[in-house]
Amino acid sequence: MATQRAPVDLDTALIDRARAAARGDGTSDTQVVEDVLTIYLGLRALDDAHAQGGLHEDEANLVAAEEVRAFRRTRGTAV
Repeated sequence: MATQRAPVDLDTALIDRARAAARGDGTSDTQVVEDVLTIYLGLRALDDAHAQGGLHEDEANLVAAEEVRAFRRTRGTAV
């Protein structure tokens, strides 16, 4: 997947907390932000699936999880 610089303003306390959480596992700031955006997109997919299909919560969770997995596969970071 192509990447591009995208300057954003973030709360410094939030950045510090994210860095502290990732400390020791070698996760870069970029990876932390990408992971968070992936989770956000998965949650949005969950909301959309629920609104569109009237799925039960468990079914909507499965749809959202599959969306996150599909996104990760496109980046080569499938888990």
